Amino acid sequence: MTGSWEIDVAPFRILAVCTGNICRSPLVEQLLQRGLDQIAPMQFAVSSAGTNAMADDTVPPEIARIADRHGFTLEGFRAERLDPRHIRDADLVLTMERAQRSMVVQMAPGALKRTFTLREFARILPLVPPEDSSSPIERWQSVAALAQRYRRRAPGDGGDDDVVDPIGRSEAVHQTMLDEMLPAITTLIEWERRLGRIGA
Repeated sequence: MTGSWEIDVAPFRILAVCTGNICRSPLVEQLLQRGLDQIAPMQFAVSSAGTNAMADDTVPPEIARIADRHGFTLEGFRAERLDPRHIRDADLVLTMERAQRSMVVQMAPGALKRTFTLREFARILPLVPPEDSSSPIERWQSVAALAQRYRRRAPGDGGDDDVVDPIGRSEAVHQTMLDEMLPAITTLIEWERRLGRIGA
């Protein structure tokens, strides 16, 4: 990959949503942005918000240490409370729990077809036929539009679609969060890496 895509349209916008916007969604925001930037610079814009966030809250020390272990910092990060503007501006909404997915759709019913849990979307993504010879932005616009058709065809019953909330809990729960979250993030990044190579 050369990263030489023409930048004449807005990047593909992904919104990560959890409860407080201080644990799961900031990690998804940073990990997904960094991974996609390595493959297709400036083609993606990942942001995050929380359904019950307290504006300007900072991440707890446990999350800061996880970020540090993965090579980035969340110093200066401030929580944002989810509102319809965040949803309206996003091309794809990825929540950490099915309950949050429902809250997003209640807040913005028009977002139903482009709102998934992170793990649900990772299960569906390999089933969606990609656009041929398209830019990353076009490819992801297409997959976001088509993915909802494959919800029932994805393997599993959806019972494992949530990422556990680690706030105030043990180190073991924080590790469970990572074990649930990281494979899904990797699936999204590797999907783009593979399709980018084919279309290059």
